[in-house]
Amino acid sequence: MPTLSDEVQQALTELKEAKRMLARARRKLARLTRLGKHHYLVEKEWQWACRLAESREEKLLAFPGVVGCGLGFRVQDGERSSYPCLTVFVEEKVAKRDLPPEAMLPQTVSADGRRLEVDVVEFGRLERQVGPGDSIGPDPLSDRGTLGVFARDNQSQAVVALTAMHVAGLQSFPSQGTVATEFQSPCPGTRFGRLLAGTMTGIDAAKLELLNPPADAATLLPGIGRVRGWRPTTFPGDQGTTVRLFGASSGFQTGTLVNPGTALPGANLDAAILVEINTQGGDSGCALVDPENLLLGFLVGRGSSALNNLAVFTPASLVLSQLGCDIPTV
Repeated sequence: MPTLSDEVQQALTELKEAKRMLARARRKLARLTRLGKHHYLVEKEWQWACRLAESREEKLLAFPGVVGCGLGFRVQDGERSSYPCLTVFVEEKVAKRDLPPEAMLPQTVSADGRRLEVDVVEFGRLERQVGPGDSIGPDPLSDRGTLGVFARDNQSQAVVALTAMHVAGLQSFPSQGTVATEFQSPCPGTRFGRLLAGTMTGIDAAKLELLNPPADAATLLPGIGRVRGWRPTTFPGDQGTTVRLFGASSGFQTGTLVNPGTALPGANLDAAILVEINTQGGDSGCALVDPENLLLGFLVGRGSSALNNLAVFTPASLVLSQLGCDIPTV
């Protein structure tokens, strides 16, 4: 083995320390974040861009064919750059020459002497990821989803399970005249638990009361390990963050976080997390975690466009806050 120069050795040491510092920072963020406070954090340097994007959101979403928008990173020649922009997601991307004047999106937005470029990305329509899978579901013949994680209910202190609400076939629960849905385990006909609470307003998540709850809320994801808590996403700190999941249909998958907080009002989702990752029907509700096994969100579905590979997750912070449960940081 050749001898490395002192400069190369120093570079290796710096790389090792940088990885340690990044891991420590993520764990510290998880410890310092409280439910109901923040679901998406923007560094001080880029808060002007966040305010600008929020001020233009309503106007941009009113354009024909626009399905969502949020801070992101500009795509140039098919490659995602490190240059922040306002990403506008459209159902179908059309050449400018074929667009009527009223559908022509601005190339930039500006305020107070600062300018942010607009990047238009084809998303299609949100397709929720349900389908036959070795997972949990309302009955053996219905669409199914994936048990995401165990959590601790804030009121009863009982261990509960979290998954996607659309798996239950309901918009919300409890609601007048609606009976609690029973869920079954991977073995058809075996009762697993029943719907305790859930909603498809702002998030897409459900809380299940378990018939035989585990002793604690520890979650061991196959191929990933123990979920060690949760944290909000960050901008631009989470650009290109490697993320992982285990879906009932897809099994272990790894991908890259693309947009940490995107409004998708047509899908009734607030601050959705967009990730380049493979998922299939039956994966709905599975947990998305970062390299430190901190929970970021739960799978809802994916865009129908064939031009990209974007899966949509609802933020863990919003889910835990709205459903009244928590996952302690360990």
